Formats: sequence, structure tokens, C-alpha cells
Amino acid sequence: MIKANAQKRRKLSTISSVTVGTPHKDGLPPPTRGRLRERYRFKEELLQLFNSITAHCYRQLAQQDRSLSERLFWLLMLILEAATLIAIIISAWGKFTANPLITTLHDTIYPIVLVPFPAISLCNNNRISRAAAVRYAGQLAGRDAERRNASYFLEQIALLGKLYDFDYENLHQMTRLQEFLDLNDVSNSTGMYNALETLEKLSPRCEDMLLRCFWKSIELPCMLRNDMIEVRRTQYGFCCTFNFIGHTEDNEIHPPSYFLDVTGPEMGLVLLLNGSSNDYFYNLFNNIGFNIFNPHEVPDSTAGGVNEQFVHLGTETFIRVDAITINSEPDVLRYSRQKRQCVFRNELLKYGANYGRSNCVAACRLRSVMALCECVPFYMPTAGATASSKSVTTCNLQHIACLSKYKIKWSTVITDIVQIPGLEKEMEESLYCPECLPSCSASKYQITASNLPLVRSRRGGFSVTAGIDNVADVAVVRIFFGQPETWMYKQNVAYYWFEIFSNFGGMFGIMAGMSLITLMEVVYFVGRQLVLVFATRSWSAGALRSRMPNLELLQ
Repeated sequence: MIKANAQKRRKLSTISSVTVGTPHKDGLPPPTRGRLRERYRFKEELLQLFNSITAHCYRQLAQQDRSLSERLFWLLMLILEAATLIAIIISAWGKFTANPLITTLHDTIYPIVLVPFPAISLCNNNRISRAAAVRYAGQLAGRDAERRNASYFLEQIALLGKLYDFDYENLHQMTRLQEFLDLNDVSNSTGMYNALETLEKLSPRCEDMLLRCFWKSIELPCMLRNDMIEVRRTQYGFCCTFNFIGHTEDNEIHPPSYFLDVTGPEMGLVLLLNGSSNDYFYNLFNNIGFNIFNPHEVPDSTAGGVNEQFVHLGTETFIRVDAITINSEPDVLRYSRQKRQCVFRNELLKYGANYGRSNCVAACRLRSVMALCECVPFYMPTAGATASSKSVTTCNLQHIACLSKYKIKWSTVITDIVQIPGLEKEMEESLYCPECLPSCSASKYQITASNLPLVRSRRGGFSVTAGIDNVADVAVVRIFFGQPETWMYKQNVAYYWFEIFSNFGGMFGIMAGMSLITLMEVVYFVGRQLVLVFATRSWSAGALRSRMPNLELLQ
């Protein structure tokens, strides 16, 4: 029995050996796994690439007639070149990404007619008119249950001037006056006291301050609706503004901006101002202040872009304006605001149809004031819409202590937190407005002022001061462009994609002797190797399955 089993096993082994070793019907041995490995060798493929590649100095690694030391030398050189190339590319790419934009001088004779004339804000440093204060004091005296006279209330009205500068001396006296106003001076529309309405009627009137107005040597009415000058609220109170385009308090859109096609003191904006020194009641200085700023933005000195000039009575002041225009190409919009450090005018629509940095800072300050003091100062441009809210009121005398506490904070604006040794506290106490970046396209104005004593004109013919006997209480202001051309800067991307591609291609060509053809050869080589490896593994697996004995059939 044991012998029979041994013979059976020997028979099966013989059959199995014959099955594996069966010759091909054509007389040639079938391709085995070992013979396939001889067909595909990565070393031979790589040497063939080095011999045929168009890049320089790589065939030295594959030439058979070169010694081992020569091959090692060329290999070391190629490694050093590759390391140097990688370092240069990393450095160049870092500079491209760190400074993706560039501002260059594009035009030195940019016509001034294409630059809008700046907006002008005329603010009387006398914040409260004496005549208006006397009338208001009489009204309060008539409503007083204690029968106090108008002189008493005239002294109290001076406390309302603290709503301009947030200074307070006698908090108890302010509180008593505010309680009286809350009871006896309520608004007809809201049934509550409104500091905005009170200070508006106490402010000096533009009709009294502006005697004559000229534009391009043509006299125009100063105070007509939608013409020349109108009353607007600024950080300095109620001011007479010219050429301010944007939204008014009732959300009307202004006409297009004023432009000048000529230059000279006679061809700009000429104003004859009445100082009304006998009407001073709450004055900071004995003069009139001018703010010159971009017509698309609100005048805000903390946001920059506002030029301030004081005009003294009895003088003729010449204010020369020089403009610089900056335009950004649409390609700049591809980069983030943090990279380009500017905002396009139609990018942040929540600040109006045209974005302006001053508008953004004003809105940021408004949010801070509402959060800290739960009120809105009367002079802020959006105070009219916000004060009607049930939870927020217009700031009055009871809020002076809070407003004075954070006055310095709201006057210092930062857009980026920078760690400066010794200034940590100042950074914490500043108003942080990270999104309030400059406009990508804007006109910036610089002024040069000079003045002369104003002398009464005794000659015939045209004169701005014609009919004025006492010139000591008036002032003439001339605001004009200084030259018919200006400079225009353009902000653009520093390098376009084809420039970067060209620079990198030059680096590859100089350091490694490579081109696009070389790159295609490498891609072809890698793809070919992948195909060969995949084909080898697939055929080997199929060959092994075909050689496996079918034991069930043999049995």
C-alpha cells in the first residue's frame, strides 16, 4: 500500500513537471518572469534618457568610456546646480508673493480737467451763534416753572458747546441742565429732547457767513438747494460744504463733481466771508477754518486726506491746490485686500456707492461710540438714521463724561496691530479698524497757502469786496488749481504670469540647461516607465495564474 502511494505521488510529480516544461508549439520557449525582467531594466532606461536628453552635461553620466571619477564629478556638479537653482527659485517666488504690486509714475502731464475739484468744508470756529443763543435762552425762560430769566439760561447754553469738544467742568451743572431740557424742550417728531435739532438752530448760519460766491469768475448764488454750497454735518459741527458728492442726510445723490479746465486765482472758487465777530458766543479761535478733502469722502482728519487751513479776518488768502491721481488696474483686484493694502470703490458697498477710507473710519468710530457710550454724537453723518432707534439716542450732556473718557481713543485710528516696544498701551487704546484701507483709485490733494492784508478797493470796476466799507471783519478766500497738468500714478501687478514664466525659464536654462523640450522628455520618460511597470506586473500575474496546476483535474 505504501509502495503504491509512492508510485502515485511520483506519477503526479512527473505529470506536473511535464506540464510546466511543455515546449511552445512554435519551438520557442515561452517568456518567463525572469526573461521579462531582462526586457525591462530601469537602469538601462535611465542611461538611455541621459544619452538622448537635450539638456547639457547629463550624457557624461551614461557614457561608457568615462571613468568612475569623471562620472562622480559630473554628478556632484549637477547636484550643486540643482541645489542652487532650487534656492534661487524659492527666493524669487518669495519676492513675487511678498510684493505682488507695484506703483509707478505713469503720466507727468495728466490733464487737470480729468481731476475733480476738491471738496471744500467751511467751518466757523464760533460753534454757537450769540443771536441764536439769545433767542433760545428766551424760549427756555418762557418754559421755566421757576421763572428764571433769559440771562441765566444764556450762561447755561454755553454748556451745550461741550458736545463739540467733549470737555466738561461741572458735571452736576450739566446734569441739571439736561434734566431741564428733557422736560421742557422736547421734539415735535419724537416727543423727546434732541440735541441734534438744538445745536442745528444754535449753529451760525451759512447764509450770514457767505456774502458772495464765484466759480470760474462767475458769481453764483451761494445758498440755493442743489447749487454751490450746502450745510453738512462734519466732525467740526455744521459746516458749509462745496462739491461734496455722495449721500446727503436724506439719501439724495448729488450732481456730478465740479471740474476745472483752467488755473489761476481768478478761475477757481472765490468766497467773500463775513466773520461776524460780534456774534461769537462759543468760539475756539477767532478765525474761520477750511477743510479741503476728496469729494467722495467725508472730512475726517483722523483718516488722513484732509488739509486744514485757517483764514484770518481782514486778509485775502490764496490756497493753491496740487493734486496727485492714483489709478489701479483691474488685474489688481485678483489679490486679497491684505496683499494690495487698498480697497476698490465698488468693493465694500456697505459704505455707500463709492468706498472711501474716511467713510469707513467714520462708520468704525460710530460703532465704537455706540458700544462704549450707547449714544451717537450729533455731528456724525449717520447720526440722523441711528438716533431714531429705540435703543440708541443722540448724545447729550449726560454722556459727556463717557465721551470725554474715550476721546483720545477715537482720535487715533490704526488698521494693523504692530508690536512696538513701549507703545503697547497706546495700541490698545487706539481705534482698531482693520478693513479701513486706502482707496485703490483716488485723487490726493496738497495745499499751499499765502495771504495778504485786505485793503478796501477804491477803484472802479469789478471787485470782490465792492460795497464793503469795513474790510477788517471780512475775508476773501481763493481756492484754485496751481498748474494745468498733474502727475498720475498707476498701480499694477508687478509681474504677469508670462513674465514669471519667462524669468523661471531663464533660470532653468542658465543653471540647468533645460527647456520645454527637456521637460517633455522627462514627462515622456516618467510616463513610459509607469506604463512598463504596470504592463510587467499585469503579465507576470497572468503568467503565474496560467502555470498554476489544476489539482482537481489531475486527480
